[in-house]
Amino acid sequence: MIRTVTYNGNELSYELTLKNVKNINLRIKPNATVFVSANRGIPLKIIDEFVLSRADFITKALKNYKDKSEQVNKKYFNEDEIKDVILKLCKNIYPYFESRGIEHPKIKFRKMVSRWGSCNITKKVLTFNINLMYAPAGCIEYVVLHEFTHFLQPNHSSKFYEELEKICPDWKKWRKCLKEINLYENM
Repeated sequence: MIRTVTYNGNELSYELTLKNVKNINLRIKPNATVFVSANRGIPLKIIDEFVLSRADFITKALKNYKDKSEQVNKKYFNEDEIKDVILKLCKNIYPYFESRGIEHPKIKFRKMVSRWGSCNITKKVLTFNINLMYAPAGCIEYVVLHEFTHFLQPNHSSKFYEELEKICPDWKKWRKCLKEINLYENM
């Protein structure tokens, strides 16, 4: 059901789902839809008050999504080129990891919404987001190094970043650059 609350003279609409949950949950999707789920036993007035208590956060998030949706991404490569670029980077980077006892992983590609790459340590597979075609070369190299580093440190602990820093000292710069790219626009 769609509900509306008034905040600072503006209407704030949200989609409410009543179900068997312990807490009131709030999610904001990139398409500017606000979702709330709550237990059936919670009065609607309490749910509306919860949404109002988070109104500052909601309006900032909606503005952020709107700003990002208006941003046009620059395309650096086409789909075939980005695969070639990543495969060449993997080939060039691998000797460092091979010297550390890492078996060569299988490389895969797919479109992803919430991440630039992933590492499956058990299956020895690195998967890279095709949307890296919207990223400059430094960002792509950072993602490849980041994912390979997971074979040395499987989580994002301080040890992981110490390892990453050894081979990619400006990783913070490239991570920040990646955050400026709107993945949702390219889906």
